[in-house]
Amino acid sequence: MDGIGIAGSGRIARSLTARLTEAGFNVATFGLTAGDGAGDRSARAAQRFSAGLRTLILVPADIAETEALLFEEQRFARDAKSLTTLVIAATLSPRYVRALRGRIDARIVLIDAPVVGNGRAADEGRLTLFLGGPQDRIEALAPVFAPIARKTIRMGSFGAAMAAKVMNDFLAATTTAVTRIALDWAEAQGIEEARIVELAGRGGEGNDRPEDMPTFCPIGQQTEESITMLVTEVEHAFDSALAGAHLTPPRAFEDAMRNSKARHLH
Repeated sequence: MDGIGIAGSGRIARSLTARLTEAGFNVATFGLTAGDGAGDRSARAAQRFSAGLRTLILVPADIAETEALLFEEQRFARDAKSLTTLVIAATLSPRYVRALRGRIDARIVLIDAPVVGNGRAADEGRLTLFLGGPQDRIEALAPVFAPIARKTIRMGSFGAAMAAKVMNDFLAATTTAVTRIALDWAEAQGIEEARIVELAGRGGEGNDRPEDMPTFCPIGQQTEESITMLVTEVEHAFDSALAGAHLTPPRAFEDAMRNSKARHLH
């Protein structure tokens, strides 16, 4: 399969490139990370990348980068004339993702393919892909997905996979935050935290190995990045909630996690 390109600075972009290259695909890259030329985002670099591009796997860090790559600075959605398939391999707001269909030419097939798994799982080709889009096109891309993921799950039409991923992350993120609150309450009553953690367990979203758990899961080990990720996932989930749903602001979870982190540092 020719004309495959990976663009974006998302954390697994390099891993996906390496896996596909090892599988024998000739993969073009654009703006993966800074350094060694991969971060070149010049107009000339974008033109080289677009030439002959048929399948674009987009791995953006966020919506702002998605806008830049598709519509603003690089304009791949408009200027990559040979592009036939766009695969979005990132976790973004489902509302935003679904709206892309109305902004991109109908000749381009859209597939949302958010991943479950961390960097190590990506390096080893053990990700799980949630897939949304036309069944025939997803089946045609099976050889591309195989080196990347140990498991693919079709969720429905375009946008359904992103909604499923956000709900999956919402469950993990809110469970972590509420568990943190419960541990604080237990500590206030003289119960050792380790005993409660042992009782509660640490299920990891279907991952085979504990080390594959999302970075926001380990209790008491949250970093600034993992706390930001937790809040983002909760916000994405709320963004996709039905009108009129009763919502609790995710910042309450953030406050709980930051207070917990501060206590562990002292």
